[in-house]
Amino acid sequence: MRVALINHTPLAIPVHAMGQCYGVNTTEQSLVRAVSSGHLSLLEHAYASFDIEMSQKCLAQITRHRQLSFTVKSTRGTDFSNSGYFNSQLHDWSGIVNATLIANGMNKIIEEQIKKYQELIEDGVPYQIAGYVLPLATNVTMTVSGNLRAWLEYLPKRLCKRASPEHQAIARSIYIQLNEIYPNIINLSNMGMCEGCKETSCDFTSHKKQPKTPVRKELTWKH
Repeated sequence: MRVALINHTPLAIPVHAMGQCYGVNTTEQSLVRAVSSGHLSLLEHAYASFDIEMSQKCLAQITRHRQLSFTVKSTRGTDFSNSGYFNSQLHDWSGIVNATLIANGMNKIIEEQIKKYQELIEDGVPYQIAGYVLPLATNVTMTVSGNLRAWLEYLPKRLCKRASPEHQAIARSIYIQLNEIYPNIINLSNMGMCEGCKETSCDFTSHKKQPKTPVRKELTWKH
């Protein structure tokens, strides 16, 4: 897994747009107050782009977020022989007997399938046909772009404990990097997390009752 911020818009752009709307000189603090009040359309003037590596299984999840834009490495025109794969040891194996043995067995199956793909390529089979035997665990790279409003809508869904562990880790890295650049915009309070959620065991629910408490430990991890 890899998540790298490659470009972002300074907040001066949405601040300028806000000035156009209200006809007065505005500041970043004015923008922060407006966003906190629910005026999220201002954030559509600021974009952030990431280079991300994830499994093809996780790719099928993230592309459901249609407010984001994706350009993905092509299985039709490129070789995936050395792309690597998502290690089965990283799944949530809680309560599973012989988890290590099972995970190692899954990794072996994945490696065998990738080897079959490599053999097909060596036999002259086109990438787009050989790609049908690639396992979902195969890594794929992409560039993902979205405005800050789109990221605010994406993050709560994939930071949630009910998201897959791989996607949680990706969302966590995106959150950390965006929070470092836009701490007053990309934060738990503005993400409106846990509205109507019945997952009472989730640590995120605490910020609704105590918004000034630190974010949960996982979100302080550095990628």
